[in-house]
Amino acid sequence: MTLVYLLSIPFLLLGYLVGKRYIQLYTTTIRKALQLASLIITLYVVAMLLFINGFLSESLAGTLMSLFYAFLSGIGIGKLHSQLEIKKSAGYPLYNFKNPVVHFTPLFIGSTLIIAGLLRIGWAFDFIITPIRLFSGTSLVVFGLVSFTLYITPHLRTQGILIIDHSIDWKTFLDYSWLGEDEVQLVFEKEVDSSTQINSVLNIRVNPGERVKLKRILAMKKDARKDLDS
Repeated sequence: MTLVYLLSIPFLLLGYLVGKRYIQLYTTTIRKALQLASLIITLYVVAMLLFINGFLSESLAGTLMSLFYAFLSGIGIGKLHSQLEIKKSAGYPLYNFKNPVVHFTPLFIGSTLIIAGLLRIGWAFDFIITPIRLFSGTSLVVFGLVSFTLYITPHLRTQGILIIDHSIDWKTFLDYSWLGEDEVQLVFEKEVDSSTQINSVLNIRVNPGERVKLKRILAMKKDARKDLDS
């Protein structure tokens, strides 16, 4: 068991680097998600076939699963660290659309994952902790914590706008236009490569009675961008 824990350290570190640097839910497309899901399912099916046909012993299969869950735990820890850094760099809250369903959905999912992870670690309170239980439970707990840091609706802050797991710097803010009494569209410049820039848009819903507040914030940020360019 000690050997499994030692072997898990590199997988934890690798997962941490992947989660911190490369996992971006905001830019993930359906195609990429399906490709990743297909890869995971394929690896799982192959592993099960090898185990059923006797090519993998039970102890080796358990070790491989422990390493896999250690990798997932590392991804979750890295992503959580990245999210906390993004939140800190975005500054203080200015405005966000208040919707109870949208607000409590990540909290509900996160709480469910955390409870499931804790139960998994203790395996319904028998508290016999094994590597596979520890890392599988830890991965659930960490991903539950990550869900607490996701922003389903745009959150306007002093230094940027948080959306899902991405921060849009106010320095890229160009203009805004009202689509109606309760919705505004923000325009940003987005750098595709070193020589190409395109405009991207972000729609924000307006809370009842807060149109004037949001208008003042956007006007202030637009003026700040003009001062930056001048």
